[in-house]
Amino acid sequence: MNLTTNADRIMMFCILASMAIFDAFSTLLSIPKKGVFVDEKSLLMKKTNKELKAMLVGVEKISKLNKTQLVELILADC
Repeated sequence: MNLTTNADRIMMFCILASMAIFDAFSTLLSIPKKGVFVDEKSLLMKKTNKELKAMLVGVEKISKLNKTQLVELILADC
C-alpha cells in the first residue's frame, strides 16, 4: 500500500466532511432569521395592488377592492 494515497484519501474525506458540517451549521443558524414557517398574509401585504390583482385573474368585481380585501380574497381562494 502506498502511504501517500491513503493520506490523500483521508485528507480529502476530512475536507469534504468539514465542508458538509459547515454547510449544515450555517443552515441551522439561518433558521431564526428566515424562519421555518412563512406567514402568507404578510408576504401578500408586501405586494402591490397591481400584483395582487394579477393573481386574481378571472375573478370579477375586484377593481374597487383595497389591498386588505384583495389579500383576504386570495387567502380565501387557496
